[in-house]
Amino acid sequence: MKVLAILNNGFEDLEANGSIIIFRRAGYDVDVIGDTPNILSKYTQYTNLKTFKNLSFRDYDILFIPGGGYLPSDNTNKAISYFMDNNKVVVSICSASTYLGHLGYLKGRKYVCFPPMNEDFGGEFIDDYVVHDGNIFTGRSVSAAMKLPFKVVEELSGKEALRALKQQMKFLDSDL
Repeated sequence: MKVLAILNNGFEDLEANGSIIIFRRAGYDVDVIGDTPNILSKYTQYTNLKTFKNLSFRDYDILFIPGGGYLPSDNTNKAISYFMDNNKVVVSICSASTYLGHLGYLKGRKYVCFPPMNEDFGGEFIDDYVVHDGNIFTGRSVSAAMKLPFKVVEELSGKEALRALKQQMKFLDSDL
C-alpha cells in the first residue's frame, strides 16, 4: 500500500507521527508532503518535506490527513476530492474529518470527528474513536492516534497483519 500523508501548518504531531509510524511498521510505503518544504505543527517544525510539485495522486492507494484545527489548503482539498471521486481510501482524524464534510463527502456516511467541530454534514456522527464507512476511515481526536491506523491495517491488510504489527510493537497478549 502506498500512503500519501499531507501535513498543513498547525497539524497535530501525535496524530500525524503516530499514524505514519504505524503505517510504516505495517509495511506501507508512506510519502509525507506539504504545500511547502517547511511546515510548522502545533509543537515542531518539519523541514525538507516533499511538496505537491510533480506529484500524481493516482500513484497512491491511501490519503492520510491529520487534524489540528488548521484550515486545509487548496492542494489538500484537491487531494481529498481526487481520492474520493476515484473511490480511493481516505483516512482523516480529528478536525481533518470535517474537511470531508465541508466538501460534501460525509453525506449519507457514518463518521466521527473532533466532537466540538461536528456540524450537520448530512451523515451520521458516531461517538466512537474510529469509524469506517466504505472508503473512508475517520478518527475522533488525538486519543485515536493508534486506534485509527490499526483499524486501517486490519481492514486493508487483515487481522493477521494487525496481530503481527501489534506483536512487533510489543503489545501485551491481551491486547492482540
